[in-house]
Amino acid sequence: MIIVWGVPIAPAIVYYEWADSLLSYDHQWAQALFTGLVLSSSFIVYIISLLIFSSLLQFILHLRIDEKTIVPLASFTTIRWAFCGQILRSTQPFLQHLVPSFLATAYLRVAGAKVGKNTQINSVRLNDPFLIRIDDDCVIGGGAIFNGHLVEKGQMVFAPIHMKKGSLVGARATVQPGVVIEENAVVATNALIPKYRTIPAGEVWGGLPAVMIRDSSSREDFPR
Repeated sequence: MIIVWGVPIAPAIVYYEWADSLLSYDHQWAQALFTGLVLSSSFIVYIISLLIFSSLLQFILHLRIDEKTIVPLASFTTIRWAFCGQILRSTQPFLQHLVPSFLATAYLRVAGAKVGKNTQINSVRLNDPFLIRIDDDCVIGGGAIFNGHLVEKGQMVFAPIHMKKGSLVGARATVQPGVVIEENAVVATNALIPKYRTIPAGEVWGGLPAVMIRDSSSREDFPR
């Protein structure tokens, strides 16, 4: 964490020293105001630098997995996954200020996620980005959680999650490993989709665990 949080501070320090040298006021309040603006903008520089550095580290370290994969819990693969997970968690408190935005989407793409066009992601809890595929015109509600991994019988299991075109996952819903959400399907707010489930096209699922509520392409009743 010294490396993950520390390296991106360097550009922020350079920026602060440059900006602080531009102006100097004799009036105490004017100087204080200018210093506050320089500090806050330096923090923005730090956030952007952290996102770039964190996403590049994950790009280098992340696992290349296209289908369900099982490995020993004590393995080099698990260690790589753990490093990526910790790097992601260290970035999420800062990433939340940029969600939803093209910057957050770009971050997830570099970290390994496949994200289509016109897709809106309102959550930072997309764990295991390298196991997530989101097609065009999808929506992920605020606070939704995607987990592409689990531990079973002393083994680490990785299973990709796929949201197909036009599908929607409501706010605070949880999507477990191996889930496929077909085209124009809806996962309702606060729903839990168990592992390896497939939500058929056009259906609406909700509950704990989620079951089919109705077969409809309408999404007006489910807040994003």
